[in-house]
Amino acid sequence: MRKTLLWCAAVAMAAATTGEVRAQGVSAPNWPTKSIRLIVPYPPGGLSDVFARLIGDKLSRVLGQAVVIDNRPGGNTIIGTQATAQAAPDGYTLLLTNAALSINQNLVTSLPYDLDKDLAPVIWLGESYGLIVVNDQVPAKTFPEFVALAKSQPGKISVAVPGLGTNYRIALEQLQDVTGVKLLMVPYKGSPPAISDVIGGQVQAGIDSLVPLAPQVKDGKVRALAVLSSSRTPDLPDVPTTAEVGLPDVVIYAYNAILAPAATPRPVIDKLNAAVNQVLSDPDTVARGRTVGLRVGGGPPERLKEIMNKVTGIYAQVIRSANIKPE
Repeated sequence: MRKTLLWCAAVAMAAATTGEVRAQGVSAPNWPTKSIRLIVPYPPGGLSDVFARLIGDKLSRVLGQAVVIDNRPGGNTIIGTQATAQAAPDGYTLLLTNAALSINQNLVTSLPYDLDKDLAPVIWLGESYGLIVVNDQVPAKTFPEFVALAKSQPGKISVAVPGLGTNYRIALEQLQDVTGVKLLMVPYKGSPPAISDVIGGQVQAGIDSLVPLAPQVKDGKVRALAVLSSSRTPDLPDVPTTAEVGLPDVVIYAYNAILAPAATPRPVIDKLNAAVNQVLSDPDTVARGRTVGLRVGGGPPERLKEIMNKVTGIYAQVIRSANIKPE
């Protein structure tokens, strides 16, 4: 009798799960039966958009349905994230985003969505590299020399960051906290003007992404002191990491991710996760990811959730410690 009751309970649970999936018009074995909308909370032409189109094109071949890029810029990714959170949870609307999620979670007091309740992790796409560079007028040749120079001139060494609400600003705050130096932060609206002023000598140093900085390093316009990551980048193999110079906590926590509306059925998320993992394992994806400064990742949805929780916690501590306010 007990075995019979357990069997009946299992059948009822399976039926309930199947009913939930079908109620939303989704059958995991047959999904997808139409095109998929991939929301990118940035304008066309940016690094996130370029990578989204690469992933979308390859994903459409794996799934047999078109993946349409929907650019929804604004609000430091909040507009696009809200659109995803409010979309039907049927697997046909997804979000390709980055660690701005974790920054907004700690920096914005009235978000129009709940990160934990309204969005479901699908897959960790990888992490981006950051660099700290100086111009030729700065005598420091290495990262330790730069720290020593900054300690000898408190508040006088200027560092350009491409925006106040970015993970590069967070990294600068971490650098000051860990080393005890006082730097002069100079915020810019984007990378081009920030890098231009570092090259021109108006600002002595800069922290930014590998993509806009690596060409300047290779051309000798700026000097790279360290990669803000746990591993060296193959694009600048001679540049040490912050971990190698004794500062393992000063890194760019720049995850990239795909998420879905929270109630998207798990069978659909699993099928999508497997498809994107297949895309990420393609050597062409790995190579082209490097061109936008990304070391590709992968794994189950739980891996992305762990990464997001870790980064969100780290940002909470830094934002609180540095008393960072919204722009």
